[in-house]
Amino acid sequence: MAEIQEEEIDLREYINVLLKRKGIIILIFLIAVITAAIISYFILTPIYQSSVNFQVNTELTKQSYYYPASSTNPYISDILILLTSDSILREAAERINLSYDFTKIKEKVEATNIKDTNIITLTVEDGNPKLAQDFADSIIGIFMKKNQFIYDEKRKIAEENLKIYEEQLDDIEKNIIEIDKTKLKIVNSKDMPDVEKHFQTSLLLNSIVTERNTRNFLISKISSIKEDLMNYKGFKIIDSASEPTTPIKPNKKLNILIAGVLGLFIGIFVAFFLEFWQKGK
Repeated sequence: MAEIQEEEIDLREYINVLLKRKGIIILIFLIAVITAAIISYFILTPIYQSSVNFQVNTELTKQSYYYPASSTNPYISDILILLTSDSILREAAERINLSYDFTKIKEKVEATNIKDTNIITLTVEDGNPKLAQDFADSIIGIFMKKNQFIYDEKRKIAEENLKIYEEQLDDIEKNIIEIDKTKLKIVNSKDMPDVEKHFQTSLLLNSIVTERNTRNFLISKISSIKEDLMNYKGFKIIDSASEPTTPIKPNKKLNILIAGVLGLFIGIFVAFFLEFWQKGK
């Protein structure tokens, strides 16, 4: 009971200190909040963010991309590097007459990949919302222009292969028709012995089986190439860059809240420190 009573007395003393020094606590709290508000609203430059989401054709992500240096067969992780490469950023900055120091320009740009997808997000941050949008558009435009040739070459090769397979299929179809005609002639022949007929028709049947297997293979290849051609769209913009209306930072309300909490703790600390200092005299 004595311990509980002692704890109650100690707690009462703490509360008395807080009530006694409430003026200094409130003053420090208000100074912290007002300072944070002034800095957030009048000193810190608001930063805006503009983003572009685009899709890379999965069939072509293993192909060679334009690269400022030398590289072969980069994957999506390499595309992320390409988007923020010095070569592309410099050209994009020149296109929109961006006059910032190049080190600061690189800090404004970030490219990320949405996990387990072939979708890439390019984000640009700037104090000028229109400039953030224009820079994002410029980077994407230059990147696609430099790399679209990959898809064009891939489509060209696919179309050439399709033509070859279709010609081969046409020849196979003609061969099958001719074999059927020859087989019919042999069956209807009156001058050929039955043993010879049987031997010849067996050979023709084997040829037909081979030709039909080849035809099925060609049909499958043609169908596959046509399907691929339908998907060879290169890069596909999902969400275009837009001019942001709300800054992403500073977070004014959060800054003021954090300052208020810190001010409150500092005020309480100062209150107890002053009480301790006064009693020590």
